[in-house]
Amino acid sequence: MYFAIGIKKDCSVWKAVLQILLLSALYFSITTTANGLDPLNNFCRRWYHQSQVKNKTLFIDGGIESFSDRSSIQYVWNPTSISANLYKDDYVIAINMSASWDWKTNISEVVINKTAAIETGNHPPNIQSGAIFQGLPNDPQIYLYGGVTPSINQSFPYWQWPTTNQYTLWGFDTVSHAWTQYDIFSSVPERPSQGASAEVTDLGLAFYLNGLITKWSSPTTSYLGNNTVFLEGMVIIDLTKQTATNRSTDTITNGRARVRGGMIYVPKLGPNGVLVTVGGATQSSGTLNMGNFPMNQINIFDVSTVLGTANDSSDGWYTQTITGTVPESRVDFCLVLASAPDNSSHNIYMYGGKVFNKYFDEVWVLSLPSFTWVMIYSGTAPRFGHTCHTVGNRQMITIGGLDNVNATNYCDWEFLSVAIYDLTDGTINGWGSVFSVNKPPYQVNAKVSAVIGGGLNGNATKLLPAGGWSTTQIANLFTGTDNQTAQVNVEGLTNSASPTKSKNIGAIIGGTIGGVATLALLASLRLLFVRHYPKLFKKREGNEQEQYVKSELDTLGRAESDSQPLSDAREPRELPPGIHGVISEAAETARSELSGNKFPVEVGVSEIYEKGS
Repeated sequence: MYFAIGIKKDCSVWKAVLQILLLSALYFSITTTANGLDPLNNFCRRWYHQSQVKNKTLFIDGGIESFSDRSSIQYVWNPTSISANLYKDDYVIAINMSASWDWKTNISEVVINKTAAIETGNHPPNIQSGAIFQGLPNDPQIYLYGGVTPSINQSFPYWQWPTTNQYTLWGFDTVSHAWTQYDIFSSVPERPSQGASAEVTDLGLAFYLNGLITKWSSPTTSYLGNNTVFLEGMVIIDLTKQTATNRSTDTITNGRARVRGGMIYVPKLGPNGVLVTVGGATQSSGTLNMGNFPMNQINIFDVSTVLGTANDSSDGWYTQTITGTVPESRVDFCLVLASAPDNSSHNIYMYGGKVFNKYFDEVWVLSLPSFTWVMIYSGTAPRFGHTCHTVGNRQMITIGGLDNVNATNYCDWEFLSVAIYDLTDGTINGWGSVFSVNKPPYQVNAKVSAVIGGGLNGNATKLLPAGGWSTTQIANLFTGTDNQTAQVNVEGLTNSASPTKSKNIGAIIGGTIGGVATLALLASLRLLFVRHYPKLFKKREGNEQEQYVKSELDTLGRAESDSQPLSDAREPRELPPGIHGVISEAAETARSELSGNKFPVEVGVSEIYEKGS
């Protein structure tokens, strides 16, 4: 049985206290699996999940998570009682982003167990590689779309078979914690996964580009067996009406659907902003081609074509070619956007990713409208299969991910699954554990402004791509003229590109993060532990580094090459007991310096397979 309790705004003090005590008791009883693994205290690693930030709360859902049966008080080797398991999450984790915190000491987390939809009694899906959309700012719901059921470790408690594709869109009420399912089957009959997603929050429009389906997508796709079907088109969801349409992507895909790439909405460019797609892998004749999508080809979608305000009859898709230095092709990275104070540049930050057996610890910026790539950070602690979001004024939060394909070799050294990066100062001292609501507003990174001109506050001088706009249509979209050497006019733009604030912030924070207050006892115990056992959190001496480049991808379930066909996932196997090393804390400089120590886990299984990699 599952429970979800929130504190209403008008509750009396004594009722609130009773709820705090009740939820504290429930926390110990219902967020522990049948194997005695606590979602927070036994966390080991999370990847290919979905996450979203809404109204100063970070919500994390699904994916694949490994647990370690270790003491929540003593992070030391105890081979008689420690084990490792892979599991599909049956809960949502909420993290308070309305106040500053340090994930090493005082972060506030709440576990919200998933409950069946009241109208139908159906349970929300436990999926990986889907998307969560914000919805309108004043809508208390966030929306879970697509995804695929992880096929590993099916004997784990609460493992869920694929759910019906009649309901691929689910709403999660961030105040009441209730789930609602929406039927968009007639317009979008499949449950896609591994596609790229973005949204225009002020318009309530969500976008999902391409993707794929496997036998683990829904009961009706079980016939696929070992085969994978790639999906063309871009799903456009009206989150105000919970309806959907499918827009053709033939102009940019040419019959080769794309997966595991990125897409982001950039306002202030074009009549109603544009969608920008980056990287990913494509399919051809049933194979997944990992390294063949170049980063010098950027696809652009004109949002005004959805709204009926476009000036031409095109399908809205264009391709801009970039000259100069570009990143290596990659998949499984994440994107965030930060615009200059004067909107003279819109900077898309790309972090991490992988290609074949190479893993990236890099932060690149794709600056628009100049379409210029600039690498602002490079380290030795790669990460892929993670998510990230802009938080506060100028920070990026990253959630989960892997640093190589041996997912069960050790736990994430960021033992609460999050890290913080300063988008302005990120070249040198960007990575850390502290989220601050008091950071000053975003200013352009110095390495970026050195290339596009201007300074911290904007004033970019490079306002068109090197070599000009690739077509007259793109020139018209960005400049309003057919002149392929015309610059974008940034005069008259407002200084803020952030969405309208919700009138419901107090209610949502009260309902969801009210749970944080109910777990104050747990937070206090954790803080006391950190204070009274400081030696367990000291950084080790020495310069030991992990070897991240592997000779083959033996744990993600598919050989990723330009010649090997996609194969089916192997049957899952239980993981035998393992061991853990001592946890470590580190300085707030480069992420690679922070990750010097790992939690090794001997699992006795060389390959853990994941469907759809």
